[in-house]
Parts: sequence; structure tokens; C-alpha cells
Amino acid sequence: MIKRADLSIVPLTFKHPVVTAHTVLSVRRTVILRLETVDGAVGVGEGVAFETPWYTEETTQSMIDTSKLIFNLLKGKTVTTDMFPDFVSSIIGQRMAKAMWESALWEIEARRANKSLKSHLNAGDSVSCGRTIGIGLLNQTMHSIEMALADGFERIKLKASPNELLPALGEIRTVFPDAPLMIDLNGSASDQPIEWFEQIDTHRLLMIEQPYPSRQFAKSATLQQKLKTPICLDESITSYDDVETMTQLGAGKIVNIKPARVGGFSEALHIRKHGTPYWVGGMYESGIGRYHTLLFASLSGSSFPADMSGTSAYFEQDLLDTPLEVENGKLTLPDSVQPDWDVIEQLREEVISLQT
Repeated sequence: MIKRADLSIVPLTFKHPVVTAHTVLSVRRTVILRLETVDGAVGVGEGVAFETPWYTEETTQSMIDTSKLIFNLLKGKTVTTDMFPDFVSSIIGQRMAKAMWESALWEIEARRANKSLKSHLNAGDSVSCGRTIGIGLLNQTMHSIEMALADGFERIKLKASPNELLPALGEIRTVFPDAPLMIDLNGSASDQPIEWFEQIDTHRLLMIEQPYPSRQFAKSATLQQKLKTPICLDESITSYDDVETMTQLGAGKIVNIKPARVGGFSEALHIRKHGTPYWVGGMYESGIGRYHTLLFASLSGSSFPADMSGTSAYFEQDLLDTPLEVENGKLTLPDSVQPDWDVIEQLREEVISLQT
């Protein structure tokens, strides 16, 4: 039975600011859940919403508020990962908060089976990785792409506002004509004319990720009909049903699965079985959530390298006791990892404790 939940709000400082189509991130506040049962089993999950709702409607604060609701629904009950969706079905949406709790429950189930989470999920030993690069100063961007290719990354995602993207992409393709490039628009290109996309289409990209806001499936379908480049949907995909909608309308050809965005491992595993080409994305999470996502990414079936880097790539200090590092474009997964609670306690701004 669920006995206690502790939510630590931990600010993580980026080594270099992260540029997206909507914002620039210098500090990323993440939420770490430590869930304990009455018999002493402990599971850990990470809540990866951002402080403001630029990516989805969820925020750091909404995850905390939702966690209080979830705790009241679960306290004193024996809950498995199979049962969890039904227990929290009265809470509409809030998938990142639910994913945080489900991840902790998966860890508890693994421990009760005397297995590592990796073994419990039948996960693989390594993951092929891509690299995400925010377009800033062009010479710095060129250098980052050169280093990523030299380090063996098999997919490079470029992120920038639409106004910055097109001229930079032309310069980049001149220098790197055969690099495996894609772009991520984070739903920011609603105002761009079809001619803008047609110019993007000439640059032989692997895919265009999320050109329009999340619920604009019909508009995305119209665009996909006019482009050779596949559209990949990210923010639009919150469930298996969304993948069905995408394929029925022809709104895209590829899915970015982020377990945290779809509510956890269970729904991500369901989407994986759909048969639509997919790859696995990250959320600029700490190593705790990153390890969980990498376990899912290591399962067979992914069509492209995962959107993940090692734990030293983004933050001045990570929250795992074991570093996760990319070598020759691949990240080897240890059998188990542990949160570094000393670091968490040192960095955290606040802890919210919920008890029976």
C-alpha cells in the first residue's frame, strides 16, 4: 500500500542556454518523486513539465497540485501499473504528472520481483542517439554540427524560430550537404505560407517535427499532402488514439514517443505496437527521467535514433549516481542506477511531503 510521497523541486542549471522555437532555457526546474509503500519498497519518478505552459498545458506547479490529488486517490491502496490508469481516471489529462507516478510504480514492481527496472521491462543494453542543436550564432551552430557528426550521432535535430530557420538551413546544407538533419518547429509555423515549407522541402531533411500547434491535425494533413518531407508529430501525440487520428487523416508519417508526454510507460508501450514509424524523444530531464526514457528507447522497433544525450551534455550537475555517456553515437545502459540523494537535497528549493 502507498504510504508516503516526497516531491522535491530541483533547479538544474544548463551549461549553455537551450534555444527552442518558443523560449530560451537557462535553468530547468524538475520535480523528483520518491514514492514509498508501507512495506518499505521505494520507487522514483521525474515530472518533466516546464515552469510555463509553452510545451503543453502542464507546468511544474500543476504537477505538484495533481500529485496531491493522485496521492489522495492512492493512499492506503495496493496499486499496480496495470491498475494505475483506472485509479487516476477521474483526473483529466495531466499526463506528465501521471507518468511521474507510474514510473515510480514500475520501479516498485521491479523491486518486488527482485529485478532491475531494465530487466523488468526487457530493455536492451544500448541506444543509438541523435543530437539536438539550437540555432544561435551560425559559426557556433556549424561547429556543434561538426562535433556531433564526429562523435557519431546519426541524427541531428535543429531547433529555432521559423524566421531564423530558413536562412540558417541554407547555409548549413551548403557546408554539410549529406548530414542527417531534421528540424523541430514546436508548433510555431502556423503563420508560414506554403512557399516557406516548399523551400524547407528542398533541403532533404529526415523529417519536419510538429509544424503546427498540437490539435491542428487537419491543417497538418493538408501540409503533408504537399510535401515530400515526412511530418513527425510530437506535441500532438498524447495517446494511442492520437496516433490513429494522425494516420487516418494523413497528418504525418512519423511519431515522436515521449513516455512522459503520453502518461507513462504503459501508454508508450501501447503506441509502440501501433506500427507507425516512431522514435523516442527527451524532455531535457535529469538523468533520473532520462534513464527511464532510455530504457523505453532501447526496445526494438524504433525507426530513428533517440533524441537523447548523456547526463553530462546539458546540466552543470546531474542527479544520478552513475553518469550516462554517449560514445560513437550510442549510449550504453547500466543494469541499474540510483538517484544521488545528497545532490538532490543540496540543490532542491523545496520538498512537499504527502503522508497517510
